[in-house]
Amino acid sequence: MASSVEGILDGSYLAPNTFMVKRDIRKRIFPRYREDTLFDFLFHSGKTKETANTRFNWFEHDYLYSSVIIETSTGTTGAGNTVTITIEEASHQETGSKSPGKPYDLVWIQGIRGWIESTNKTVDDAHVYTIKPVRSTDDIVTVSTATTVVALFSNAKADGTGQPESMIRKPNLFFNFTQIFSTQYETFGSESANQVEFEIDGKPYFYLLGVEDAANKHNLDMDFNWLIGEQSLNLVDANSTPANEAVNTSRGLDSYITNFGNDQTYTTFDFADLTSIEKTLSRERAPLEMMWMNGVNLDIDIDAVIKGKMDNSGVRYEQFGKGDAQARAVDFGFDSFRFSQRSYHKRAFDFMNYLPVTGIAGSPFPDTGYVIPLDRIRNPKPVGENDEEMDTITLRFKRNDRQNRFVKHWTRDVTITNNDRLEFNHLSEAGLQFAMLNQAIKVHK
Repeated sequence: MASSVEGILDGSYLAPNTFMVKRDIRKRIFPRYREDTLFDFLFHSGKTKETANTRFNWFEHDYLYSSVIIETSTGTTGAGNTVTITIEEASHQETGSKSPGKPYDLVWIQGIRGWIESTNKTVDDAHVYTIKPVRSTDDIVTVSTATTVVALFSNAKADGTGQPESMIRKPNLFFNFTQIFSTQYETFGSESANQVEFEIDGKPYFYLLGVEDAANKHNLDMDFNWLIGEQSLNLVDANSTPANEAVNTSRGLDSYITNFGNDQTYTTFDFADLTSIEKTLSRERAPLEMMWMNGVNLDIDIDAVIKGKMDNSGVRYEQFGKGDAQARAVDFGFDSFRFSQRSYHKRAFDFMNYLPVTGIAGSPFPDTGYVIPLDRIRNPKPVGENDEEMDTITLRFKRNDRQNRFVKHWTRDVTITNNDRLEFNHLSEAGLQFAMLNQAIKVHK
């Protein structure tokens, strides 16, 4: 046996990174775990992108149209009278110095159409709009009460007048961190020489006992974090050298959608819930392909509702790559159907019902699902080379000219440690990026 350093053993040995990136081999030799996970889908569908920095940024445009909320209003009630409103602080931008309303804008206030005659934006976080009713027979003052939403829907100006103020179009900054995942498996003495032999397509292979658990746990550590993880804030390691080095953790799917996405609750999933989901996606102008990632309990409920009732014709599979994309979707275990104008690629993910973690008593994840947009969008403010477009969901990993920290492994044996043992080490530095969160939905009880 050759010395067990990186690049160890011979061509028949399956190294730990083989288990992580060769899903066809892993599924055949490791029946103990079902490893069709979010990591698998993102990696094997090409939804990955390297980053040279621990913090990775991306930008997204907000809605093209805006609305504001009334904080206070003044005016005399009655047909044709003008109302003056001060908008809520939350309706401002740029630390309160900007707001979307401008002269000539048409607005909708509780069924009454109005026209912004003038604005006063001299006081930050307290911009004032003076609004006339479009029809002299309408009472716009009465409907312009505190907390009322004012929707800006169009504009109109008199003939011969000048152009309006510039519209505001500012992309929003989002960011996340790469997280360092590290796993070690150590075996002692003669136990480290134990191996399992098997054959794939007539060619013999072997791997060392214990490597299965180490490789799979390292992979699952990442998968659970893509689901449950939260972005760290002021987390440091007091025992590091030097002391108090930052510990960066990456925001996961549940945190992303809970904080920035849409919420859909259910008691027993039925067609009304499915209809509500489709209406939300239509409102948010979501793409025509959606991934629906479910815990087992919700997935069974959905099957009971839609199985045999949904239209399976005209399903779109563009986001599963080139070639036979439908076959690739089936290989990943997705059951696809079309409802209204969208294709839904649905499946239960077993790691959302893993007894020691997500399947414990009181865990919400077996009853939870995430409806996720599958699309590519343009980054309005590229922050790196070839960063003009991005997938709505992407696995970012640390890489530069010297090393790739996506799937890194090394081994140490007696020739290095002078101890009669064999170490298997795994390290990954990666984080989850999720764009267009207004088009995502968390479905839960």
